[in-house]
Amino acid sequence: MPNAEILFGLCLYLSWVDLRQKRIPNRALGAGLVLISIMEYVLSSPMEWLMAGFFSILCLLVFGWVSWYRPLALGMGDVKLFALVCYGIGVRDFVVVLTVASLAALLVSLVWLLIRKGSIKSQVPFAPFVTIGLAVLLFMSETS
Repeated sequence: MPNAEILFGLCLYLSWVDLRQKRIPNRALGAGLVLISIMEYVLSSPMEWLMAGFFSILCLLVFGWVSWYRPLALGMGDVKLFALVCYGIGVRDFVVVLTVASLAALLVSLVWLLIRKGSIKSQVPFAPFVTIGLAVLLFMSETS
């Protein structure tokens, strides 16, 4: 799980930037990609490394398509973050992270609507919720 720990640290920074500036910097994602690639190369077999790359490209294409046609629903920074997380932790764990992140974002958005602080059209930065999903994944892996 060293990749998940690296991604968690990166996501903490990206969450801070996303909350303040409403963007996810490409330089941070690029640095994370290089670091995760080195870790994948050192810790994984070549087949696992290729499969991780394949699924991250697939993730990039699927979520990129959503972002292309619904740019207010999902930003391209989030798409690149999803692809990096999928590359770093694998598809199975990525599904857990994405599910937890989506549920957390749904709960926060519902509370936000109920207290009348936002509208249905309000944009919500998603990187903090990905960080929550990674934290849950790390907690689950340590307890088992």
